Amino acid sequence: MSHRAAPCLLAVLAFLSGVLVCPRLARAAEPSGAERGEVARGEVTPAPVHWDPAWPQFRTSEWIAGGAGIALVLTSRLLPVPSAHWRGGFAIDESARGALRFHTPSARRWARDASDIGITINASWPFFDALVVAGWYRHSPEVGVQQALISAEVLAVTAGVQQLVGLAVSRERPYGRECGGELPANTRDCLARDRYYSFFSGHSSHSFAAAAVSCMHHAYVPLYGGAADDWACAGGFGLAVTTALLRVATDVHYVSDVAIGALIGTTTGLMLPWALHYRHGAVPTGAKETGDVQLTVLPSLRPGFSGLHGVLVF
Repeated sequence: MSHRAAPCLLAVLAFLSGVLVCPRLARAAEPSGAERGEVARGEVTPAPVHWDPAWPQFRTSEWIAGGAGIALVLTSRLLPVPSAHWRGGFAIDESARGALRFHTPSARRWARDASDIGITINASWPFFDALVVAGWYRHSPEVGVQQALISAEVLAVTAGVQQLVGLAVSRERPYGRECGGELPANTRDCLARDRYYSFFSGHSSHSFAAAAVSCMHHAYVPLYGGAADDWACAGGFGLAVTTALLRVATDVHYVSDVAIGALIGTTTGLMLPWALHYRHGAVPTGAKETGDVQLTVLPSLRPGFSGLHGVLVF
């Protein structure tokens, strides 16, 4: 399997997991015995988390959107690559390539494998939180189902957009200039169509999309409780940044590729769950209802303003 196909395959598997796993989890019987959150047979049962009734549940239109994303992935891989290609970098691309690119083939192979591990962890984490932490550990199958489906939708839409743009732009990867020189011209990297899918980075867009949607879930549903939810969010973005830099180090992307991928992935991961679900609630359910002051970062669609804004909860 090509390294280019890795994020697309993850998006397909994520969406299919929502189709196959979530309905079974939703039908799972509620645990019997002592009431949740109370002491049962000498053990403390974790308190459940709740899906706010004000938040719309996953709808038919979202199934269609996720399916459309997967369809775009498959279609873009079947269409011919344009004959004209965008080659070379712009702005700081060339200087950043010189500074960040690993200079030995073995180091670049290591960086490529490490970036694959990074995207796999980040793209899997929202489903672990949904299906294992919320659905099983917290005994909250409804929350698990909804968050898993939302995460699958985010990754599927991100994959569809990234593949479509990659095909249309047809930017040659940085290593392309080395084909026939440092790289043998008959290698897979030089011969495959993936050579012209540099813009924008799928590893970066998927890693940042997964980190962003995970942050949204933790902001509104305290899956871990306390500061652990904040650390989970920070850790996801930290791993996404590392994955993006490794894509430059391995010479398969320019800095502009990973920067645009990070921007699009973060925007999709924040805006889709917020616009379709969480914005219908007042404030994140994890906000303290005490005298403490808490700053929560939320997307905003107020007239005349777009982006993120802070909400102080007293």
